[in-house]
Amino acid sequence: MAKQPGVVVGIDLGCHLIKVAEVRVGRPPVVTNIGIAPTPEGAIDSSGVIDKAAVAAALKRLLADSGIGSKQAAFALAGQNSVVVRILEVPRMSPAELRQHMDWEIGRNIPFADTRVQSAYEVVRRPNADPNADNMEVVLAVAQQDAVDSLVDIADKLGLEPYAIDVEPLALARSLLLTQPDMQNQNVAVVNLGAESTSIDIYSQGLLSFPRILPTGGNMLTRAIAERLMVSESEAEQLKVQLAEVLMDQIPQATSPFSVPGVPTGGFYTPGFASEPTIAPEPSPFMTPGSFTTPEEPQPNTPPSPFEEPTPTSEPEPALPAQSPTDPRKTEIFSAIYPLLEELVSEVRRSIEYFRSRNVDADVQLIVLTGGGAIMPNLDQFIASAIGIPTVVGNPFKGVQLQVKRHGLEYVAANAHLMAVAVGMGLHASF
Repeated sequence: MAKQPGVVVGIDLGCHLIKVAEVRVGRPPVVTNIGIAPTPEGAIDSSGVIDKAAVAAALKRLLADSGIGSKQAAFALAGQNSVVVRILEVPRMSPAELRQHMDWEIGRNIPFADTRVQSAYEVVRRPNADPNADNMEVVLAVAQQDAVDSLVDIADKLGLEPYAIDVEPLALARSLLLTQPDMQNQNVAVVNLGAESTSIDIYSQGLLSFPRILPTGGNMLTRAIAERLMVSESEAEQLKVQLAEVLMDQIPQATSPFSVPGVPTGGFYTPGFASEPTIAPEPSPFMTPGSFTTPEEPQPNTPPSPFEEPTPTSEPEPALPAQSPTDPRKTEIFSAIYPLLEELVSEVRRSIEYFRSRNVDADVQLIVLTGGGAIMPNLDQFIASAIGIPTVVGNPFKGVQLQVKRHGLEYVAANAHLMAVAVGMGLHASF
């Protein structure tokens, strides 16, 4: 058996950004360095790594710039179309019987044209599960062989040892739930908002219960803004980063058979659990993580108090129409992206309803947002209001020690929403 490393660098190769996090094993674990760099254009897409040389060169620079010297690497599988994760309920059986059964399940769950795959499975041992139950749960991951080979080739080019190649839902559990005791006893939905895809993963007591991936991401918002404002996609991306915001006072009100009285739902509900929504945008330097407020808190356009003393004048002045302080461009951008955000809410709602249908005595108590789109202003409030479940921006650094040498704490805090998968991969040797 290979010796367990004391330090692991977690690597998250995204379509838009490459993220790395160096983690030292301990109680608690210690994050010693992090880094973020743009992904070379066209080098990674929904199918995985396209240009291995470009990705390897960018990753090499990022590791050097971040002061990361660990050679033990844990890679998150890149490309939502190259990996599937399933939670299967199977009859209770011996390990030998399970191996034979899973060979059949793996063949049944391959959605790829190329049947050359790598797979792994593990029995899910829930704390309160009945040991005498007729069935048991198994988490299964199947990845295309080419996707795995690409990561091994990149590791070889950089002299890294691929200690682990893992899937994102398990990495998110480690960084957002298993290191944070207050999260481990809750049912939590983690919504990871990326550039090309969004994942909705529901966990019960820190263990994965329902994984789902949607093949749409923040790039859809960029295209919607480009079409609405008739600008290039590069200009639309800049506008999105700077000005995209959920304008709570401009959310359309609509009557829907799926709505809850007093909760805005909008008019874009699309029936069918398997629909493919579009999602939230990329980070902005003007966004502040953790901005959740309840719907009862004051909103930006609150009218003046009736108890406020008027300014004395010699004669009454004619009333002027109310003026909104909102930047007109923000209004245009919100109008462009609102249908896509409403579809996101619908998909999160459907996923939670499915979890409830399979777990009649349980409910989701918290929604955690992570990824590039997580810190769009008021997105957490919008989701909480529409679904009726508290929603926060996740912080993968909450349950670890920080001894980041190359960057200050301000940099770490500003980019926490981007780092959940990389930190979770770095934690691979700790759990």
